[in-house]
Amino acid sequence: MSSKYRITRDAAYRALLGSDQRHAQNIADDQPGSKQKLFAPTLLVAYEVVCRRKRDFIEEAEAAEQRLGRLVEAFRLTICDKRFRSLLVSEGLATIPKLLAERLQCTAFEPGAARHISGSLSKRSAGRQPISGICQDVLDFLQHCPVRVKIFGLLRHVLPTRQLEIARLMVAMERVTFTYAKILVAFTPYALLAPGFHPKMIANVSEDQLSTMTQELGRLCNEFLSTVERRGFLSLELLAAGRYFDQMMDNSRVVRYLAHNFPSQFEEFHELLASAANT
Repeated sequence: MSSKYRITRDAAYRALLGSDQRHAQNIADDQPGSKQKLFAPTLLVAYEVVCRRKRDFIEEAEAAEQRLGRLVEAFRLTICDKRFRSLLVSEGLATIPKLLAERLQCTAFEPGAARHISGSLSKRSAGRQPISGICQDVLDFLQHCPVRVKIFGLLRHVLPTRQLEIARLMVAMERVTFTYAKILVAFTPYALLAPGFHPKMIANVSEDQLSTMTQELGRLCNEFLSTVERRGFLSLELLAAGRYFDQMMDNSRVVRYLAHNFPSQFEEFHELLASAANT
């Protein structure tokens, strides 16, 4: 991709602040191909790829969460055994990682906390004046990403809260691209569109397709962003728990005790740790 079609945060500020209204209104029009519509066959293929990647990510996160939950439940049963606790102490394994201990006490991180973080960011964005129609927090959020100029032109077609959501989706998907931004803008709920803009200006699909695909993508995007923020904390939990269980299963005395007294839990530990090592 040619460097002349890329822009940094500072360059975006200069372009939007010092370009007068003519350039601000035509920031997308000045770029090759920005007026081209996404026609149904190409759009549907791109749409399915976007949805599939989101579903795959969500399923992988759910599988990891289930794996961690099964580990914790198996460990909860064994840790209730007084002799097993004494064995852990004698083998230097008495210190359970904090995150694992919180799971055992049912005080682990909840998805609502992630939504609270996202909500506070959106409220902050609403209190800052857009620059020529571009939310300032979007420029801040994309400051470390190379961004094609005409992506900002697309973002001007949606309200600031949706601009920020699209920026978060592009970064989370590692797809800060014009086509992906165009899909997200095209399938934006009407309530979040800028006045005078209609999705059919950039997407050549029927009204029925537009309505159905907007609803499906909206649901997937919300679930995806929630999963992204949960996944960060979940990864820390898995890392801490994995290291502890690896140490535990490398200890011959602990392994013999589990195999003799808790065969089901022993198999569970072995299988889950083996599957985690292969992912």
